[in-house]
Amino acid sequence: MCLMGVMLVLVGARIGYTGLFWNSGLEGLSVPNGAVFETTEFGDRLDFDGDMGDVDNVMRQLRAIEVRRENLDDGLVIIYAVSNRLNDRTQERWGEFNVMIAVRGDRIAVGYPVLNGSF
Repeated sequence: MCLMGVMLVLVGARIGYTGLFWNSGLEGLSVPNGAVFETTEFGDRLDFDGDMGDVDNVMRQLRAIEVRRENLDDGLVIIYAVSNRLNDRTQERWGEFNVMIAVRGDRIAVGYPVLNGSF
């Protein structure tokens, strides 16, 4: 009986740890229909049509804090953020991040821990 109680506590702790505090990636995000999710050697990537309101929604779901924003001449906006809900982090000379979001027009790409490829 005691062993069964210990097992239930351990299983509950594992569910709480993975479900409430840490996420292994972007797969659980609520985003507009038609989103394309993929896992690559560099991490997770999520592409979808949307606007800055959708970016704010992703940031809220991840409880991410913006640490840097780049507005490039060709209309591309890159947002670097850090979320304690995600494990891996990338270090740059200006700071640490684990969420990278690229926005061009109505196209949004979200990467964890980095965004790789074209956007």
